[in-house]
Amino acid sequence: MIFILFSEIFYYNSQIFLAKLYKTMYYEEYKLNYNFTTKRLIVKDWHSFEPKELKQPDLETIVEKILVPDVTKTFPVLWQGTYDKRRTKAWIQEIDSDAKALLAVEKDTNTPIGIINFFRVGDRREGTFFRLGYLLSKVMWDNGYATELVDGFIHWCKGNNISTILAGVDPDNTASIRVLEKNNFSKETTDGNGRDLLFVYDLIK
Repeated sequence: MIFILFSEIFYYNSQIFLAKLYKTMYYEEYKLNYNFTTKRLIVKDWHSFEPKELKQPDLETIVEKILVPDVTKTFPVLWQGTYDKRRTKAWIQEIDSDAKALLAVEKDTNTPIGIINFFRVGDRREGTFFRLGYLLSKVMWDNGYATELVDGFIHWCKGNNISTILAGVDPDNTASIRVLEKNNFSKETTDGNGRDLLFVYDLIK
């Protein structure tokens, strides 16, 4: 079971400039606090954790352990396969250049269990649209963490005047589709890459 909406930023090369522009305008202008918690998780900027807050304090090691082939197999071809330190560092840098990334950590054990990322799309005059992606460590699949993580992000968005959350998913990725449906996303259309389904959550109705 794979939760990999995460890599979608690579399918939207035509929006990279806008994503970076909005990232600068929004993240720097509003200085939002991206931290949130759920029943079982603490979620924060993946560079912001103190060593004592994590069972494994090195971010590259954390991400390398998460990015196993079963997790990366639906990434763009360039990023599929196994990861070593060098490749993991490059992947982190790629994500940091295009999006905001948060690390989800299990409260009881301080164990990192997944990553969520998002970037701004659309015209800010029409509201704040975030493109959502997430992935979960394989050892944590089938425990409801993905549903809980997305639900926590929705509540964070509600508290920060975000108008809409968009999420794309491969039609064969039934697990991710179930996660979105459980969180009341509605399927709107086929995504811009011609294959993925686009799910939408409107926070202002």
